[in-house]
Amino acid sequence: MVDRDEFMKILNAQRKKFTHKDVARFFKGWNKTMQYCFTDLDEYYVIELVDGIPKPIVQEKLENPDIMYTMSTETFLALNKGEISGFKAYQQGKLIVKATMPEIMKLQKLDKLQID
Repeated sequence: MVDRDEFMKILNAQRKKFTHKDVARFFKGWNKTMQYCFTDLDEYYVIELVDGIPKPIVQEKLENPDIMYTMSTETFLALNKGEISGFKAYQQGKLIVKATMPEIMKLQKLDKLQID
């Protein structure tokens, strides 16, 4: 069972990465909706970026988000703790991503940032 407080803390830290001084300039002008689907919870969370600035996380299911991540909370936590790479999780079928290649390349800039 996942610790809900830890899970939400890491999801919020993921959202805050967009404002980090080392990557914020790469997302300026980006208007995207990113939806996270957590299969073990059957819950959906959305982070909307407006001009690269993230709005607060909303728990909802969108019909057609720009970017969609589908995974378990266990995989999400492992990814954010550096216990598994996104590529390895994808190869093992633990992570499904719906996004264009340019979007994926841009989002990789967030991977190297440490969570506060």
